[in-house]
This record gives sequence, structure tokens and C-alpha cells, in this order.
Amino acid sequence: MPLLVITGAPASGKSTITKRIYDYFCEKSDLTVTIVSDEDSGNFTRAIYEDPRNERQQRDFLRSEVQRYLSGNSFVICDSLNYLKGKFLSVMFFGFRYELYCVAKLVKTTYAVLFCKADEETVRRLNAEKELAERYDEKILNELRARFEVPQAKNRWEFPLFEVEIGDEQCFRNDGDNKQSLAKSVILPFDDLFSCLIKGKQLTENLSTVITPIITHDFIQTLEQVTKEITKSVFEQQNGAIVGNLFLVPHCSVSEKVIFKRQRTLAELSRLRRQFTSYIKKHPIEDHQKIASLFVNFLNSS
Repeated sequence: MPLLVITGAPASGKSTITKRIYDYFCEKSDLTVTIVSDEDSGNFTRAIYEDPRNERQQRDFLRSEVQRYLSGNSFVICDSLNYLKGKFLSVMFFGFRYELYCVAKLVKTTYAVLFCKADEETVRRLNAEKELAERYDEKILNELRARFEVPQAKNRWEFPLFEVEIGDEQCFRNDGDNKQSLAKSVILPFDDLFSCLIKGKQLTENLSTVITPIITHDFIQTLEQVTKEITKSVFEQQNGAIVGNLFLVPHCSVSEKVIFKRQRTLAELSRLRRQFTSYIKKHPIEDHQKIASLFVNFLNSS
């Protein structure tokens, strides 16, 4: 059954758009249509984005639900941020949209992405209009906007890509010719979505989704050396440091520093290093120069 991924910044009208698409497909076809959203987890709050571990668990939940319903012959609409940049390695290289694309390939179904595009001013106004429990804290809102990566049709996991521009009432009071539209009234590409998802060609599993990448001896050697040097540097710089200090470490630029949060034993740092290297060995990167910055990002998120 088809998978439609709804993506966009926080408070950009995604849930309203999702409900309209849901109603259309329920009326247009005999398919069982299922919306998978963050709220389905039962204990979801906007505060999960303050904790990388909780955030990762939420993504795992969404992916699991999408796969479960696709396997059960439902047309699935995934209503969430579905952003790319994450604080954990599971989305650092491939992105959550890529993971959903792989799920669609594994079950051999059709797939599409719909991007709700809204500028910063619109997002802030729409967020302020939400009920308090559904509202994003300003800090979280800013962080999520910074981490959101706009989908591009040239990426196979973001194709076919549909885009709608979202505004709010203020847009029309300020500019009657504004091309943005309210989420409840913006023209949606219903016919194109139907043709793509219901009549379109199904994705097929290929080697990229079933084999483990080959890694070279040089890559392993660089990975081990760089992470060991950074681990040693962090451990040594902890002496006399206060919370909030920034550590400049080997192989990194001045803009890529480790944030000192608390004293860590060498055993703990070594464990984190092994966790990082274990993941990288399974998901090698082409640019070896990025190993250090990725490891710093990992340490800052752990």
C-alpha cells in the first residue's frame, strides 16, 4: 500500500494538510487510509525534542508504525516533522525521510513526499495560535527550524516531491496578492497524488538496501586514530574545566568544539568511542575528513 510522507517545519500546517488528504483518499478510493502521527505514541509532548534519546525513541516509534501499517495493507500518511538533521547518528547520515523511503522499498509500494513550505514569520504566528499543550517552546522551535533540511526532488528518497506554500490570516491582511495560502484552503495536488500513489510504479528493493558497505583498511585506521586522539584530548582537558567550557580537539576547526557538561571517566569516553566507531563501520562515509566533526557532534549529544 502507498506511503505519503508529510514534511515541514514545526507549526507549518502539516496536520491540517494531512487531514484534507486523508478525507480525499477515503472518499476517492476504497483503500484503508491510516494516519501515523507523533500523538499516536500516547506520551508524546513537544518536550521530547529537548532530549536526543527521547527524540530517537519517537522516530523509532514512527518508523515502526509506518512499517506495521504498510505491511497490513493500509495507505499510510506519515504526519510528523520528518526532518533530516538529527542529534543522533541514526539520522546524521541518511536522514529520517531516507529511512521511511527504505521502508517503502522493502514492502515494494509507491511513495511520495509532500513539503509544507512556510516562512519563519508564518511559523511563529501559527505556533502562537496553538493550544498551550501543543505549542513549541521558542528555543525548541528555533533548533528544529535550524535542523530541518528542505527536501529536494533530485534525491531519490524525496521523489516525487510535491510542495505547497502555507501562510496565515496575517499574510492576507498585509498583502492581498500573497501567493501563500491557509493550510485549510491551499490548493492541493490531489489528482497528481492519486496518480502517483495509486496508479504509479511501485518501488523495488535493490542492492543499496540489502548489502553491507565495504570498508577499507585505511578507513578503519583513520577512524580509530582520529577518535582515539579526540578521546584523549577531551579526557585531559577536563581537569580544572567548568561546565560550559569548549574544548578544541585534534582534527577539528575552531568552530567544532566539544562542550564540557560534566566529568567523564576514561572508561565512559572509551565506551562512547566504541559505540561511535561501531556505527561508522556499518555506515562508512566517503569523506574521511568528516569523521572528527561527526564524533564531536556525537559526544556533544551523548
